[in-house]
Amino acid sequence: MKYPIYFLITLINFILQTTVFESLSIIGIKPNTAIIIVVSVAFIQGELDGIITGIFAGFFQDSFFSLYLGCHIFIYASVGLICGYCFKAFFKESFLLPIALTAAADLYSCLVFYILNILLRGYFNILTFLSSVVLPELVYTVLISGLVYRLIYYIADALNRSSQDKRRLF
Repeated sequence: MKYPIYFLITLINFILQTTVFESLSIIGIKPNTAIIIVVSVAFIQGELDGIITGIFAGFFQDSFFSLYLGCHIFIYASVGLICGYCFKAFFKESFLLPIALTAAADLYSCLVFYILNILLRGYFNILTFLSSVVLPELVYTVLISGLVYRLIYYIADALNRSSQDKRRLF
């Protein structure tokens, strides 16, 4: 039951990111809410759920905005895998670690995207890319990551309680 919910969350996020969040952009920069969702699900539920959510989020990005299918899928699935390793080691109620993981994941995703899509096309000025795209997006994403993390936390908690209630019935 949780995988259709993850699919629905990433679909709603994609719709919001391409419509509503366009009007919330500052200097043409908008937050990467897909990375926040992938990091949150991976941190709360584990590697497998993070990978699956990353595949869903990456598929939507690649399907509509990329020439090649797989770049964003690879980036988001690897973020889900890496952040999912923190699943057992840390408390889920903490705010600071998911925000730090979101910052690191956003930086990682921007750098991998740069290598796969921009560097291979001959654009070698990484400092301009970092200062004009990566850092503003990173700041904007980190600022809203706490709110999105709390929302995903409550959804995951409700899913876990629902599955535990079903197990008690049998």
